[in-house]
Amino acid sequence: MTLIRGSAARLARRMGLLVTALATAIVSAVVLAPPASAATYRYDCRRLAGDGSYSRPLALGNVTGRTVIAVNCPPLRSGAGYTKRFFSFTLTRPARRPSYAGAGFVLDANHRSAVNPYLLSGPYTIMHTGAGLWTYNRYGVANGRFLPLAPMQGGGLLPAGTYRLGVQKLTSPLGSLGTPWFNVLVVTA
Repeated sequence: MTLIRGSAARLARRMGLLVTALATAIVSAVVLAPPASAATYRYDCRRLAGDGSYSRPLALGNVTGRTVIAVNCPPLRSGAGYTKRFFSFTLTRPARRPSYAGAGFVLDANHRSAVNPYLLSGPYTIMHTGAGLWTYNRYGVANGRFLPLAPMQGGGLLPAGTYRLGVQKLTSPLGSLGTPWFNVLVVTA
């Protein structure tokens, strides 16, 4: 029985490493090299329309066939109203493979709390942050968390429509940890 558990544990670790490496490669390829037909739009997060609340999300606009990056988003901090922020975007057609949405950041000794994305359509949560794929730099430090839009975790493609991408700090709202500054990316093929 112990031998079987040990073998299963080794297999699970290997699969975890493989999935992490594959996700990192896919997300890195998508983020670093969008398709030639796609345009990349870069916005300063602090100049987007909206205030980042649920009712007035920061507007990223139409992102179908584009890469939209909101750079220099202020950290998520402890305290009511500061642990979450919302962004909105519209797909004019279903997402194609590979498509992702999430946040890129740099964790260090002063910023150990990650930026965790989740996806909403109206009042419904489509993907919880648990569906997020971690990305890592070459030193093994987490530098992003992304949700797969196509293919989605359970299969299929995210249909056309307007969505909210929520980002949150998962440590206790009254805890002292804050996230680093971060970038929000929505990459669609």
